[in-house]
This record gives sequence, structure tokens and C-alpha cells, in this order.
Amino acid sequence: MKALKLIGKVLFLIFTLYLIIPYSIALQIKIEQPNFKNLDTKSFVFLGVILLIFIIINFKLFYPHFKINPKSKNTNS
Repeated sequence: MKALKLIGKVLFLIFTLYLIIPYSIALQIKIEQPNFKNLDTKSFVFLGVILLIFIIINFKLFYPHFKINPKSKNTNS
């Protein structure tokens, strides 16, 4: 069951990265040429907030995998 949860977490991370890359490219074009894209600024902000929420969820999902256990620290003193 743990492996299935990890696969789900990794797929959610890949999905988030898949959305961030085109959003970043479109946002760069929107900044350089404001009237070039059909999507208005309000929609870009809305999509940015959704992606920010996805990033926060990913941090919460993967934080336990990278947390350092104080008992396993190598102390040479």
C-alpha cells in the first residue's frame, strides 16, 4: 500500500510540473506582449494561485521523505 501511495505522490508531482512549465512559458509571453494572448490577467492570477496550492501540497506530501531523523545523525564529538 505504501508503494501505491508513493506512486500517486510521484504522479501528482509530475502532473504539477507538467502544468508549471507551460504556465511559465505563457506567463513570460504575457509579460513581454500583454495583448498577444487571449487569456486575461485575472485568469493568469487564478491559475497561478491554483499552481501555488499544488506546489504547497507537493511540499507537504514529500517533506516526510526528506526529513532528517535526529537519531540517525552521525556525530563525531
